Amino acid sequence: MIRVAILLVAFVLLFLLYKKFKDNKNLNKEITIISLVLLGLIITHEHFSNQTRQKVTKLLIAFKEGKTLVCHDKKIDKNTFEYESGTMVFISKKLGKEKYSITECKR
Repeated sequence: MIRVAILLVAFVLLFLLYKKFKDNKNLNKEITIISLVLLGLIITHEHFSNQTRQKVTKLLIAFKEGKTLVCHDKKIDKNTFEYESGTMVFISKKLGKEKYSITECKR
């Protein structure tokens, strides 16, 4: 949500710059190029963020269903690990010293 607000503020500022310097054709081209680059970066970031979110969601569902995940060649299941949602890591129930990020796991 904060990203959307920052994006909105950035576009409002670019629009205000555009209106202020609308007679300067070179500056208008630069503002347009900057806007398009920002938009492209944001779209790319959102695309990769969505892919990561989908991967994490699938892994978490599989873990909660009792399936085994593999993180750094270590088998992770509900019997030996628990999932900490705040940090998105699997923590060993036995010692608590083994921690694996869910983003580094696969099924």
